[in-house]
Amino acid sequence: MLVRMHLSLAILSKKAIDAALKAQWVEAVDLNSQILEKTPNNLDAKIRLGRALIQTRRFEKAKKIFKEVLKIDPINAVALKNYDLAKRGKAEVKGQVQIDTKSLLKEPGTTYETTFEISSKGMTAKDFISGENVYLKVKKKTIEVQKQKDFKKVTVGFIGDRDVVQKLNIANDKNGRINAGFLKGMDKHVTILIKSSIPVFRAEKQDIRPYFKKGSFEEPEIEVEEEVVE
Repeated sequence: MLVRMHLSLAILSKKAIDAALKAQWVEAVDLNSQILEKTPNNLDAKIRLGRALIQTRRFEKAKKIFKEVLKIDPINAVALKNYDLAKRGKAEVKGQVQIDTKSLLKEPGTTYETTFEISSKGMTAKDFISGENVYLKVKKKTIEVQKQKDFKKVTVGFIGDRDVVQKLNIANDKNGRINAGFLKGMDKHVTILIKSSIPVFRAEKQDIRPYFKKGSFEEPEIEVEEEVVE
C-alpha cells in the first residue's frame, strides 16, 4: 500500500511539472491540489500550486499559499520571489523562462547536484525559479553557467569543481547532451542539478523505492522486514 502511494505521488508530481512546462496552469492547480490532499506539508507542491495560481491570476490565493511556505521556510528564495509577484498582481511572461521536467528529478549515474556563486552584478538566487533551465558551457578548466534573461542568455557564474568539470568534459567529448536546472539558492549561492545523457557520475545507492529528488514530495518511510532462514 505504501509503495503504491509513493508511485501515485510520483506520477502526480511528474504530471504537475509537465503541466507547468506546457503552461497548462488550470491543470497544474488541480494536480498540485491533489498532491497536497495526500501530503499537506509538501513544500514543492505548494510552490508549484502558488505559481500556477499566479498564472491563473488568483493572486490572493497564491499569497496565502506562499505565506504558508514562508512560515515553514522563511528564507525560501523561490517562495519570496513568487510572494512578491502575487502581491504585485503580476504573472510571469510566457516564454521568458523555460522549465524542464527532467531538471527536477534525480537519476542514478546521470545526474549530479552541485553549487556555484553568482558573479553577475545585481542578481541573486531570487531571480531564479524552481525548475528553471540553466545553460552550461563546458570548458577545459571550468563550466560557464548561463541564465535566460530578456530572451537572451547571460553568464551568471562559473563551476570550478574539478570533478564536475572533468565529468562534463567526458560527456561533452562523447557528444552527450548536458542540461541543468535550478533547485534552490540564497543570496549569491545557488544549487543546481546537472543531467548528462551519458552516465558519467557515480551512481548513488538506491533502495526499493523509485529514485526521486529528496524533498520533491513527502514520503512515509517504508520498513522492509527481512526473513531469517535458519
